[in-house]
Amino acid sequence: MSGKISKILVGCIFAFSLVLICSVAMAASQPAQIVGTKVNVRTAPDTSSSVITKLSNARVSIVDKSNGWYKISFNGKTGWVSGDYIKVLTAKGTINAEGVNFRETASTSGKIIDSLSKGTSVEILDTLSDWHKVKVGSKTGYIVTKFVTAASTEQKSSRSTTVSTLSDADSGVADDSAESDIVAYAKKFVGVRYVYGGKSPSGFDCSGFVGYVFKNFGIKLNSSAASMYSDGVKVSKSALKAGDLLFFDASSRKASGAIDHVGIYIGGGLFIHASTSNKKVIIQDLSEYQGKYIGAKRVM
Repeated sequence: MSGKISKILVGCIFAFSLVLICSVAMAASQPAQIVGTKVNVRTAPDTSSSVITKLSNARVSIVDKSNGWYKISFNGKTGWVSGDYIKVLTAKGTINAEGVNFRETASTSGKIIDSLSKGTSVEILDTLSDWHKVKVGSKTGYIVTKFVTAASTEQKSSRSTTVSTLSDADSGVADDSAESDIVAYAKKFVGVRYVYGGKSPSGFDCSGFVGYVFKNFGIKLNSSAASMYSDGVKVSKSALKAGDLLFFDASSRKASGAIDHVGIYIGGGLFIHASTSNKKVIIQDLSEYQGKYIGAKRVM
């Protein structure tokens, strides 16, 4: 009988340990955005390690950090990305125990700023292996990750990650809410005047408008319409989704097929762009646009 009880106790302890480990791992995750196209995801935090895959402007979750590199979680996989290509997104969290130390540095020897009570709301700014960098009110400091329950970023990222890869082994699912946000934001600039070389709401050209819209969502694109065509992944015209970039040869002054115009598809056969002929940002039916359609790219 005692042997059976021992086995049961061992099993219970093991199961509890797994739950604890999983809880800590979830608490340590934090949303982030890959900044750039075809960014290497590696097996270890150094440039000599093997490349697992390549991501373009994808939404991911951070689970660790080491020497300027971030360990990320995406589509059920993990890997390391240089901090040069990661934009850390803030997340909300809640203190899950009483009397949790809020410290100046990520160390148990760090000076204690305050002792936080259970239920205190925090803003997670960054994630290390065992510590969160957080903001509490107007103060910034560090808390051990297991004492912070973060919003479930893993579920969000599994829905919102769009992956651009060099193989068919990796795939992603577009985030409809993110696409809607981009379209809604772009529509705010309808009527803004066309200015050659313009990159702000005081005046846009086509690529300046597109770049400005996507920059607001942490997605950095190349500067010109032609160079933007190297961003993201190709999309067939029959598979267009809101938020896709549309490219055209709009000028008879250039060689046939040369890209010199770009806009944003908003769904329903419509796209929004800074029009040279209309001298402002407009929404137009794709079928009515006179420029030669070259192709589309998906960058999120």
